[in-house]
Amino acid sequence: MGLIQDEERKELLARAMRQEQMMVIGGAVFVVALGLVLGFATPTSSDLTSPVGRISNVLGWTYFAAWSVSFYPQVILNYRRKSVVGLSFEYQLFNVIGFACYSTFNLMLCYNSYMKQLYFDRHHENNKVHDADAVFAVHGLALTLVVVYQICVYDRGTQRLAGWSVAAAGILVLAILLDAVLVLTVATGVFNWLDFINFLSYIKLTITFVKYLPQAYMNYRNRSTVGCNIHNFLLDFTGGVLSLAQLLLDSADTHDWSAITGDVAKFGLGIITIFYDIIFFVQHYVLYTNRHDPALLHAQAQSERSERLPFLTDDE
Repeated sequence: MGLIQDEERKELLARAMRQEQMMVIGGAVFVVALGLVLGFATPTSSDLTSPVGRISNVLGWTYFAAWSVSFYPQVILNYRRKSVVGLSFEYQLFNVIGFACYSTFNLMLCYNSYMKQLYFDRHHENNKVHDADAVFAVHGLALTLVVVYQICVYDRGTQRLAGWSVAAAGILVLAILLDAVLVLTVATGVFNWLDFINFLSYIKLTITFVKYLPQAYMNYRNRSTVGCNIHNFLLDFTGGVLSLAQLLLDSADTHDWSAITGDVAKFGLGIITIFYDIIFFVQHYVLYTNRHDPALLHAQAQSERSERLPFLTDDE
């Protein structure tokens, strides 16, 4: 009986790996297709030359698709497991604050005429924030709140939110409020609202540098990536590379490299994201072979046995 169970487990693991490969391929096709459709359907930036503008648009919407879709595998995994054990709660806490800051930054620079003028007066060029940047940030905030809800209602095991992360989050929120007060009280010309939203982008950048550490440490401590969906990081990596490519392409075409200093958040996010994603790839594919949730494999085995049971009964 033990031999049969071992063979069954090997078959289930092999099937899970094939499903993972198909999900990666399917996700890649979907992301590229969505990026191409939106990239050709939406208008290009008037600051860019004709062919470069279209390429930039496709890159922008493709990275938007990759980063946006990257939230769903974790949401789906949590739903299937009815559990968030193995997922870092600290990572999600920092994500909420980070995406709230990033959403404000992108929405203001993309759609607020007063903020656009402040940027132009300082850099003598229009900012390089695109519609895709703003939509991605708001979408990311919404999906992160969905994960937070799942943490509240699904099985958490013995996991708890670490006290240091709550304290750190409180300090970040206090710093944001103090910076807003500074802009409101200090004489105009010293600080303005552009400085405030730039500060929000630095907060997002700082959070991005820190937020991955708890998840990486949890994987190391558990010697496993169960509970942490690797597809999230595969898409995250794709989005980071394309985001940097778009920013560098726009800057090269306009001969305006201040886009990097004027949008430190986007440039820094791409670099940091790529760095940490590589760490998660090494953990998942090289260091830790325990990648699949035993509970899901058991449930799948039970389901297959129950499907075979009527046929076995008839034969008897």
